[in-house]
Amino acid sequence: MNIIKIPAKQQIGNTAAKEEVKKLRVAAYCRVSTDNEEQAGSYETQVSHYREFISANPEWILVDVYADEGISATNTKKRDDFNRMIDDCKKGIIDMIFTKSISRFARNTVDCLNYIRMLKDINIPVFFEKENINTMDAKGEVLITIMASLAQQESESISKNVKLGLQYRYQHGKVLLNSKYFLGYDKDEDGNLVVNPKEAEVVKRIFLEYLQGSSCQKIAKGLERDGILTARGNPRWHDSTIRKILENEKYMGDALLQKTYTVDFLNKKRVKNNGIVPQYYIEDHHEAIIPKELFLQVQDEIARRASERDIEGKRKGFSANHAFSQIVFCAECGGQYRRIHWNNRGKKSIVWRCLTRLKNKEKCRARTVKEDVLQEAFLDALNEMLANSNDYINRLTANLEVAIKHNSTDEKLAEKMKVLQQELLDRTERRENYDDIATEILRIRELQEQSNMDSVTKAEHKKRIQELQRFIKSQPTDVTNFDERLVKNLLSQIIIHDDFLEFKFKSGVTVSIEK
Repeated sequence: MNIIKIPAKQQIGNTAAKEEVKKLRVAAYCRVSTDNEEQAGSYETQVSHYREFISANPEWILVDVYADEGISATNTKKRDDFNRMIDDCKKGIIDMIFTKSISRFARNTVDCLNYIRMLKDINIPVFFEKENINTMDAKGEVLITIMASLAQQESESISKNVKLGLQYRYQHGKVLLNSKYFLGYDKDEDGNLVVNPKEAEVVKRIFLEYLQGSSCQKIAKGLERDGILTARGNPRWHDSTIRKILENEKYMGDALLQKTYTVDFLNKKRVKNNGIVPQYYIEDHHEAIIPKELFLQVQDEIARRASERDIEGKRKGFSANHAFSQIVFCAECGGQYRRIHWNNRGKKSIVWRCLTRLKNKEKCRARTVKEDVLQEAFLDALNEMLANSNDYINRLTANLEVAIKHNSTDEKLAEKMKVLQQELLDRTERRENYDDIATEILRIRELQEQSNMDSVTKAEHKKRIQELQRFIKSQPTDVTNFDERLVKNLLSQIIIHDDFLEFKFKSGVTVSIEK
């Protein structure tokens, strides 16, 4: 065995050098979960306490007091200072962390234990004052697991209480709406929705352009072209945004509550409510921007466009780039006509052809019609009415009398709905089963919607009749120039026959023109 002796270093001045004692670099973490004044005071108190507490110990150096204010702790994704503290730990500039309690550090067991274990791996203890736990102790992780689990249960309980509180508010017609990014509305001092006149004009434009035949994409491009900003102040519009606006019942003054619900209280994930939890529909909750009749017309048009199918049953894309788009049909097979650029023996022209014939000539032999022929025939149909104005005005007047007949169904359904709603509230407060009432309310609601759609159809019919009456009376001479606006405002359908074109007007009048 060979032993080598390592001699002591020679001391200078015969005085032993004192070993320098390394000071601990200590940090603290504080958090409060709401923004009210009481919690804000608690937040300031925590920060002040840890600054004084750490600075008072001569063996410690205060690195920083990391603090998040007004942020929920069920996960750590949105806690900026917490994440900054963890990054500083990884950089090696923190030796120890103090925090008030486990619930201040994390309410999610998985997050809590993952961070504690990660910090233990790099020799950084966390000291929880309230529970008197040092994570570097042997019993630390056992206690941490128990306490963090209890904290998670507390968070789950709070989440359930919040849900029950919201449902109670919904049942009594109290609406919680975020108007910050809600185009067309602001909130007054009492939290009520009030119309923003400038933004409301944009909403009205979107609804009217859609009814006039524009697609969501075309409306979006038009808004971008005119420099109109979204509710978030973004110059870029998406067709999905237009679609959501068109389908939002709040624009007709109603409010459907609990469209989405939280499926996981830890990650706050929300999904569309397809009947999993109750919904609440409040009629006439706030001032409308879009009249109910107009809103329901749009819903009918959305459904109509969605139901369009080609000869093979596949859904067709909606196009509204031309006045005749979506309204020209084949008398032979019932299919739609499509506008195409035709090159026949070197001669280019724009024509309309039956979709069925385009795909299979054996299934349909309908004729092809040039676009200028369609335009000329439409003018002929208008001039036919002008030439026989008295006859057509009499027919329109007769149609108008039918359209304005009163229907008392609405009042009866509204009264029945009122009784059912009150019974639902009474049973809820008595904690009694209300499944039968809920089923009946849904049934009555469907009847109301159908009745409303019938009323809307009549109102629209009346409007179109009056428009055509005004047009006939206001035209002293024949119409000679084709105007796309007349097509969109007056015409509902064109049927292509072998030897004539059938023009069906929105007023209910039909005119046949040989072409």
